[in-house]
Amino acid sequence: MKMSRFLHIAFSGFFAVGLMACSGSPEPQTEPVTSAASADTVSAPVAEQVVADSVAKAETPAVPASYKDIVFPEFRYVAPYPKDFRVEIAPGIAGYIVSDRSLPLVNFTVYFEQPHVPMVLKDEAASSMVGSMLRRGGGGGISARALDDSLEFISAGLSSSVGTFASSFDIDCLSKDFDNMLALVKQVLTAPAFDKEQLEILRANFLTAYDRRYDTPAKVLSALRSKVNYAPNPRLWDANAEEYKKVSVADVKRLSQGVYSSNRIVFALSGDVDRDSAVTKLKEFFEGWKIAVGAADSSAKKKAAKPTVAEPQPLSFLRKPGIYVVDKDITQANISMNQPFVKRPHEDYYPAAVASFILGGGSFTSRLMNRVRSDEGLAYSVYSSVGNDYRDTAMVTIALQTKVESVDFALKLIREVVQDFAEKGPTEEELSQAKKSLIESLPSLFDSPEATATIFARGELIGKTFDHYLDYVKEINAVTADQVKAMTKKYFDMDKMTVSIVAPVAKLDAVKPFTVVPLDSLEFRD
Repeated sequence: MKMSRFLHIAFSGFFAVGLMACSGSPEPQTEPVTSAASADTVSAPVAEQVVADSVAKAETPAVPASYKDIVFPEFRYVAPYPKDFRVEIAPGIAGYIVSDRSLPLVNFTVYFEQPHVPMVLKDEAASSMVGSMLRRGGGGGISARALDDSLEFISAGLSSSVGTFASSFDIDCLSKDFDNMLALVKQVLTAPAFDKEQLEILRANFLTAYDRRYDTPAKVLSALRSKVNYAPNPRLWDANAEEYKKVSVADVKRLSQGVYSSNRIVFALSGDVDRDSAVTKLKEFFEGWKIAVGAADSSAKKKAAKPTVAEPQPLSFLRKPGIYVVDKDITQANISMNQPFVKRPHEDYYPAAVASFILGGGSFTSRLMNRVRSDEGLAYSVYSSVGNDYRDTAMVTIALQTKVESVDFALKLIREVVQDFAEKGPTEEELSQAKKSLIESLPSLFDSPEATATIFARGELIGKTFDHYLDYVKEINAVTADQVKAMTKKYFDMDKMTVSIVAPVAKLDAVKPFTVVPLDSLEFRD
């Protein structure tokens, strides 16, 4: 895909050069030269035209003989600086405003740092429904149906979510409706109604998703990968069908208490807004919000005898390398190889990211893709990645799909590629290309005002510094070949990896020994 785009740009450039050359050609002279002028004498206007044509010809670059000879200017991109967009509304309330008056649209997302993990397994089903029900159930005297009709009438969107570390709501609307949407969201979300009919619809959705949780090999592989890598943790609990059926409005209401109340609030506002006017509006909004939420919390505390949610605990690893298989009658084996990595910020992240790009993250330029797909034709796609996590220790991954009959050969080939890379390291060209590609991916993170405001808000929530994206370029450029070798040996050690495979067990004799994991044991229930 990158090559197609490159050729398109290149050929467009050739045509543009051709057109410039044609347009700069002098018009043929149609006026006869007067008899008074000698053959060696040229009139002033004609002389000026000749000089201009000569300069234009000199300045027009020659068409390269090959696309390989095209020289592009050095790429220089400086990411937007968070402090330029940051505003503080009140103690504990800050955010980012990115104005763009080109379209009459506004996006407003608010994050509440409010950890939310149920304390007992039986509450997991209701807890997972809270985020959706806050929006779907209506509130503040507005029924769920009236809320939907109102939003549809003005082509606006309102969504809510509750996560492990933060809760949020999001508004999308025309700029002319933004003030009314602020009033509406405060009315609905500070006094949610949890409509019973909407709960039944949501319950049906959750039950359908539960019934189809293992419909595809990819879903099975995801569950297997978690099961064989992570130690049990309440954050990983899986509710079952019976528990979803038992969820009541009272359960959802109980577990929703305090999700939009926080000592720390971070927001992202973007679109057709004036910064100064927006600050004034948001001060009024959040002041009223805290009063409304505080009143709701006071009432709830009198009714709730015990806390229902707890602080999330970090995920920990089982650290039991080996091959684990879920038996599934398919022709393409789904494989994921994993090893614990680091929790950011960490000095190993950037050199490991460069190493992973060269090994398997660089699409058709990567070593794994060249060897496993291009040379041997064993997989349509094979890739590696390093996790990017500020909350937990992440994992490194090598993943692919291949014919069941080719699993053993593919695993041996991957081991061979990784070991060779760890011993010899990258070539100078590989290292340079990896750095260039990673750095030049930065603009895609800021391709819209909404993306810019949101990435800054989320970055503040997890603790990124204001200089993060400036440091990113420096850190990537500073990576050496020796560091790449060291990171490959440390984090892509095939003997320390779990290998998760979804495939027919009867056809995997060549990869024994392995542990068969029953499909019905993949859920976390303790």
